Parts: sequence; C-alpha cells; structure tokens
Amino acid sequence: MTGPSTVAQRYLLVHEYVGHCFSGWQKQPEGVKTVQSVLERAVSEFIGYETIVMGSSRTDTGVHALANTCHVDLCRRPRKATSSDECEDNELEVAPKRRPYSCYDVRKAINARIGEDQVRVTRVVKVGPDFHARFQAKGRTYFYRIACGPSEGLMSLFHSGQCWDVTKDLDVSLMRKAAALLVGTHDFSSFRTSKCQATSPVKTLESLKVEVDDGRHYWPMRYLGDEVTRRRNLLVTATARSFLYHQVRLMVGLLKAVGCGEIRLEDVSAILEARDVRALRTAMAPAHGLYLANVEYDPKDFEDGD
Repeated sequence: MTGPSTVAQRYLLVHEYVGHCFSGWQKQPEGVKTVQSVLERAVSEFIGYETIVMGSSRTDTGVHALANTCHVDLCRRPRKATSSDECEDNELEVAPKRRPYSCYDVRKAINARIGEDQVRVTRVVKVGPDFHARFQAKGRTYFYRIACGPSEGLMSLFHSGQCWDVTKDLDVSLMRKAAALLVGTHDFSSFRTSKCQATSPVKTLESLKVEVDDGRHYWPMRYLGDEVTRRRNLLVTATARSFLYHQVRLMVGLLKAVGCGEIRLEDVSAILEARDVRALRTAMAPAHGLYLANVEYDPKDFEDGD
C-alpha cells in the first residue's frame, strides 16, 4: 500500500453531531452540507491531500448521533505531498519514514479544522489495514426521545428539535407489550420504506425497550413542583446488528400509535406478519427524535486509542 518513504495508518473516528444541521451523513452533490463532507474537508486540510472517510451508519437528515463511526487512512508524508495517489508511488524520492500520527493528534487536528460545524470527533482508535467501520460492526444502538402529555403542559426549549412532541399522554405499559412482540428474528418488511436497499428484510432485533425519563437533569431543582413536570419524557432504545432503512422510526411510530390508542395491541403481530409497510397505517416518527447512540466492535480490532 505504501512506499519505503511513507507511513499509512487506518484510524477509526468516533464522532457526534447535531442532525438538523446536516443533510444526512453521506456525502451529496457539492454545496450540500453533510457530516461526511465536513469530516473529509477537515481531514484533508490536516494531512494536505484529499481523502475519503468510510462510514458505519448513514443517518438521515435530522437524525443525531452520540457515537457514529467511520474509518480513514492517513498517510504521513512530507509537506510537498499533494494527493493521496502519491502514497502509492513507491519511486517517489522523499524524506525517510515518519511515524503515524498519534490518536490524540488526529482528534485534536480534525476538531480544530471542523470549526463551528456541529460535529465533533470524540475518540480516535488505530485499527488494522483491513478493518472496515461498517462491515465489522457487531451491533448498533439507537434511542428515540418522546415528550408526551397535555398540550398545556410546558416543554423545555432544550427539547426543541431534539425529541418528538406528542400532545397526548401515552400508555407506557401497552407500548412495552407492543415492543416485546417485535423483539427477535423476523421479516421486518412492514417496517421499511421503498428506498430500502437491503437484500433481505430479515433482521434480528435484540432489544426494544420503553423507559420513562423524569427529565430532572433539564431543570433546576427548584422547578420540580412546577407545571413543567407535567410533560413526560420517554426513551425508546433499539439494539440490533443492523437495521433496515427507516426501521427504527417506523417501529417508534407504531409504539406511539399503540400508546395513544390509535392501534390495538392485538394488531401488532398482524402488522408484522403482513410483511408490507402499507399494513402499518400510522405515521413514521420524525427524524429529530432519533439518536445513534453506539456502534459496537470487537475490542480485539483496536490497536491503540486516545
């Protein structure tokens, strides 16, 4: 891969971002700001030549991430190197080999060049040359935030654009029972849209949990008796090795519909078995309540980290 005077190292970049600031993760035509385009610009400015970052999870416009991942190859060259192609040129006479960048230096340099864009690299890990951020992921965890309750109840400004505002109270017990019916290995055709490119609709949903978050960390203690506490904050957490396109948002839409009585609990299994998204008959949960919380790997894949 590299000549005698070059040192290339593959790095895994763990990064977070505010979803509504970007038109999704994946790079699009020039002029459209995506997470990938911001990262590639910052990395290229750092190393002095254009490069590509390969992502593990291509989130949609509006979807947030606490810990998405991508990998990138950084070839440490003398300053006169101007393109990634030169890293393949074994005959180019340049200075002696230089050690790969440290993980700390990579993280610091990329974040410094990202500037004010709402994405940050939170961790950098050295991985082997054959490591792939997408294909070697062992699992992914998403969570979805819902604020529910009477419309006259106040909702914090800090929830705006960060959760689904449902102006009805939801039956959490029914939602949990519906979630349990979806856990396991199933044909999830009823929970994918026409744009899904997966070769098979069969996925194993390892867990789907509905929890109540009292939201106390958003409020000073002196407000705990105020009417702001009339809104309930729900957290739906889904874990699987991979998901179909829009699967999580469609499942959350179903759970919300069950929770407010729009869909009966006994209809959930029939919707799943229909294997047709038209059987769902409910709105997909909006993107801004969804967060990619974690991408899991085998720790043995990691060589070193910061």
